[in-house]
Amino acid sequence: MRPTTTRFAFCLAFLCLAAGPAGLFGQDPVDPPEGVPLGSDYLYRKHYAQVEEIMQLPLGQREKALESYYRKLHPDTKIRQYIPAFFGQIVKDYKSAGNAAQAKALEDKVLQLFPHLKPSPDQEVQAAFQKKDYDRAIQLGEELYAKQSSGKIASLVASSYIAKQNGAKAAEWSDRALDGLGAKEGSYYAAWLYEYYKGQQQIPKALSYIDKLAGAYGNQPPQGWKAAQWDQTRGEAEFLRAYHSYSQQSYKQAIQQFYKSLEYNGENEQAYTLIGLSHWKLKELEDAMGAFAVATVMNKPGSAKAREYLEQIYSARNGGKLDGLDKLLTEARQAVKP
Repeated sequence: MRPTTTRFAFCLAFLCLAAGPAGLFGQDPVDPPEGVPLGSDYLYRKHYAQVEEIMQLPLGQREKALESYYRKLHPDTKIRQYIPAFFGQIVKDYKSAGNAAQAKALEDKVLQLFPHLKPSPDQEVQAAFQKKDYDRAIQLGEELYAKQSSGKIASLVASSYIAKQNGAKAAEWSDRALDGLGAKEGSYYAAWLYEYYKGQQQIPKALSYIDKLAGAYGNQPPQGWKAAQWDQTRGEAEFLRAYHSYSQQSYKQAIQQFYKSLEYNGENEQAYTLIGLSHWKLKELEDAMGAFAVATVMNKPGSAKAREYLEQIYSARNGGKLDGLDKLLTEARQAVKP
């Protein structure tokens, strides 16, 4: 053999070895034997073995080799549907090696090669939220909502603002989420709005959200709530409703509402004390003393104040004396006994 021929053969062999198992220009996909369909498991196993060889190449060669191999595959071969996963592994390998730019470039290329993998706009919002990239979730969500209002998108934006502790914006978007989802599916946002406006001392507005939940669920607890939690929340809401009426000097209405709150928490001495005060304001002294007596015998933090009120009325009606008060208190104990 001539020296030049020998030198050429040596160089070609060296290049092929350097290229690894896939060869210098990448493998061609195995063709099926005659009579074997392109979508067969037999051919899939052959192709899978070839791809596994490509994935054993040095990291810098895998991407081009896999892309070349993919472009040569017949559309009906079974392995094609799994190629994106192999590209995904290369992306992970790039990231592990600290090649963030190459990883991002390959991610973009994969979306070009496989357009069906590109997430929809709402999936992009969801992905940003799941990654806790709340600023991006808000940006994408608000842009998408402007094009097509959706309770689901509004809920993601609302939850992002809640996570960022932006109360005013969270309230704005929680309202939109609640409108779009309805009280049942949007119960979380109704409950959040109740707590938010309660904290803002906007009691009637806060109560409107509890009313929406009650209208949707009645006595049944909302999804994810325990019965005791729902009863406690409704009792608190009714108490707030009654107290608001009391502060507006609507005493008859307040009395009815305080009794309504006692259906959920019958041992609330504050409710009985305020019932007593409401009757006192209406000059219904017998009823006022009865309510104060019940609050007194409960022996709770507010009971001492209730007794002061009781003694004021009782002594004023009995010449400054408290004779006979114990009898009234005994009757109250009998009334509250379970």
